[in-house]
Amino acid sequence: MSVRGAALIVLAWNQWPTTRRCLDSMLATDLDAAQVIVVDNGSSDETPLALAAYADRVRIVTLPANLGFVRGMNAGIDAARADDDVVLLNNDLVFEQADWLGRLRDAAYAAPENGVVGCRQLGEGRRLYHAGGFIEADELWGQQTEAGELERDVAQFTRTRRVQGVAFALAYLRRDCIDRIGVLDTIFHSYFEDTDYCLRAADAGVATIVAGAVTLQHEQHGSTRDDGGFRARLWQASRAAFADRWQDRLRAGYRGDVAWQGTTRWPYAHAHLARSFVRRLDARGLRMAHVPLAPEVPSPEDFRLALAGRRRWAPPAQAAVVCGDGTAFARARGRVRVGLGFGEWAQVPAGWRDAARSLDLLLVPDAFQREAFRAAGADLPIEILPIGVDADYCHPRVPAPRDPARRLAFFAVVDALARDAPDGLVRAFRAAFDRDEAVALLVLVRPGGESPAVTETLARAGGGDPRIRVIADWAHPWYQRAQWLAGTDVYVSVRRGGGWDPYAAEALACGKVLVAADFGSQAELARAYGVAVACARSTDPASGLPWAEPDHDAFVAALREVHARREERLARARHDADAFARAHDIEASADQLAARIGELAGLRAPLPAPRPHRPADLPRPPSGQIIVLGMHRSGTSSVAGLLARMGVAVGPEQDLLLGPDNPKGHYESARLHMACVRRLAAAGGDWRDPPGVATPGAVDAFRREVGALVDEFDAQRPWLFKEPRLCLLARELLPLLTRPLFVHVVRDPFAVADSLAARDGFTPQAALALWERYTRDAFEASRGWPRLVVDYDVLCAEPEAETRRLFDALRAAGVDGIHLPPADVVQAWIEPNAQRVRAAGALPTAAQRALQAAIADRSILADAPPASLVAVPRSA
Repeated sequence: MSVRGAALIVLAWNQWPTTRRCLDSMLATDLDAAQVIVVDNGSSDETPLALAAYADRVRIVTLPANLGFVRGMNAGIDAARADDDVVLLNNDLVFEQADWLGRLRDAAYAAPENGVVGCRQLGEGRRLYHAGGFIEADELWGQQTEAGELERDVAQFTRTRRVQGVAFALAYLRRDCIDRIGVLDTIFHSYFEDTDYCLRAADAGVATIVAGAVTLQHEQHGSTRDDGGFRARLWQASRAAFADRWQDRLRAGYRGDVAWQGTTRWPYAHAHLARSFVRRLDARGLRMAHVPLAPEVPSPEDFRLALAGRRRWAPPAQAAVVCGDGTAFARARGRVRVGLGFGEWAQVPAGWRDAARSLDLLLVPDAFQREAFRAAGADLPIEILPIGVDADYCHPRVPAPRDPARRLAFFAVVDALARDAPDGLVRAFRAAFDRDEAVALLVLVRPGGESPAVTETLARAGGGDPRIRVIADWAHPWYQRAQWLAGTDVYVSVRRGGGWDPYAAEALACGKVLVAADFGSQAELARAYGVAVACARSTDPASGLPWAEPDHDAFVAALREVHARREERLARARHDADAFARAHDIEASADQLAARIGELAGLRAPLPAPRPHRPADLPRPPSGQIIVLGMHRSGTSSVAGLLARMGVAVGPEQDLLLGPDNPKGHYESARLHMACVRRLAAAGGDWRDPPGVATPGAVDAFRREVGALVDEFDAQRPWLFKEPRLCLLARELLPLLTRPLFVHVVRDPFAVADSLAARDGFTPQAALALWERYTRDAFEASRGWPRLVVDYDVLCAEPEAETRRLFDALRAAGVDGIHLPPADVVQAWIEPNAQRVRAAGALPTAAQRALQAAIADRSILADAPPASLVAVPRSA
């Protein structure tokens, strides 16, 4: 498959068995004809001689001595072809994923600002060694994951996401990124050069991302172990150089001191909030300190949380967030005091109300909790902070052991005897299902003061039923919480208490069915996404406050209904999981919380972000590869034919399509056309009904076909590709191309709708919806790359003037080898538009009107699309 060139640079210094294992595993994968460059960094073992056996498959660059990681990798970059992207590789990597390079390339070209790409790296024992990390300003101790812990691989961080830095044990560097930033900085010998490069990239608006679809095995420090302290000395020297350059900059990124007063242990829901928010607020420029509300052993599972616990600060902090039960609100130790909490009742205790009056703001997770405080007479400002889910840990692909009998498995978590009503849970389960039905109930009893009483109650209520399994006092690592959900089918949160339950939303993000009480914080989720169990109002005997008593018959009916419709409900839950997680994202919750704290405390505004990198801004001109994009019936054939008359190659004449709807020719390669048709079909759609996300295999097959055409066309630049379906597929073309130029052909959408109605029988609304989908996808795919717009209506009205304008724009963009066609040639080719009548009943949506306006005033070409075009759902 011909794709964008890539140089895979492996740096080797002694340790030949390590290098051999790396090369053998890598050469067995799909390298897409990439050039492999091995830099022998002055090896003194058998490496130089052994490399000779690979000379027919790799290029060998020999250095006279060990120049260090930075100079060695720079030598490899210098040896790469001038237009090639570069992949820096440690020799202690093992390649177990065949399509690793293609998936890295996908991530690199997913957005114009992407320039540095890393991947997931597993170490000894299948622990997650690296998934994109950060470096904190105080200790300059870089972390390889968000938590800082070497977690076991449970399919976390499998999305593509932006990070502060990646480890250059593997780094895919786009060529335009290298053009913009340069090579690795030689003030570093080894270590810290990767973080420095990522920070320099960020200063230039270049994004560093992790391709979560790629996982490699990394045996750390394969070339420097057993070295008598050599590695430690390198690390210290590079750390000093890094500190001189970056420590003050990193410290300046903090906007103010914030104390989080809460727990990392128990109660679990409050601890969950600390683990979710402290590190995210710190990453957003709030210098977080953690102050336990009660004595506890610091959590070792989150470096940023542990760092917050070690920080010294002088009370009062600029802001304090108290996360606990309502009595703790009065203990806030900040000039601005924010409470984050929730109760179990329809009305919180009077003591909570009184303590809340000391706050400047109370945040609650939902309307139920707000009304519970209001019902008690709380008259302070109360706002809802929706608590999202962490989709990097909670998603349908989390691995977990399953019941070998494939029974429908229900899962519940119990902490408190009265609140969680475990006896009612077991009674309902046993009443709902006969002994011979293929069902199971797993109940997790978490450690705590009531654990023995809860376990005894469950055993008594279960009556020895083998389908009911109770797991008590298992303090599993927090990051593994989604595996309980992944190993079951239905999460049950039917309780007397109405407090916020983090598992409820996480179950939906994991693609599980939710059964919850129609009371409290889970009621809204259950009504919208799951099964809500009716409840009667009752009284908490301990507090005398109102809460709920789940209706037994309704509970039994809910369990039976889920069982009866299990295939349908489970399929729908899996289908909706990722969309639910996007709509309920913990990152959005953290953004909202950080903004409110900053506003209340008067903290410094975040530092302005650099303008996002655009390949179009680089001085290197387009290569002569021109991609014509435009909706069907928009005039792309006319513009492609005009470009052909300027001298742009369109491929062999016998390969060009002709058709009754365009007897002059489409100027479209039949092979390109069929590749596009097959690509859409492989994803379950066609040009009339564009599909959603395609499998990597479908994308690779498309690229193999089109890559062969790129090789053929490249013999005669400038050349063009034109096929309306490319509007939907242009982003997939980017890894095949070298500095392409996009020419967008636009036309009045009502003219497009008229033409589609006449030729293909579309209704006006369906035609406009299709125009919108094609047009949005096309402009988003070309964002940041060199591009021009040709208005077909203007071209027909003023053919000579518009042809001159297009020619001048192409020349200004750096396209060589073209000429201005004579006026008579232009007049003979461009025909005036036939008089048309606006399609009856064609009423554009607000989004379509905004898109049309952005094209008309060319704001569609801005670095970021206009606000009116952001977050508009795709048309079907």
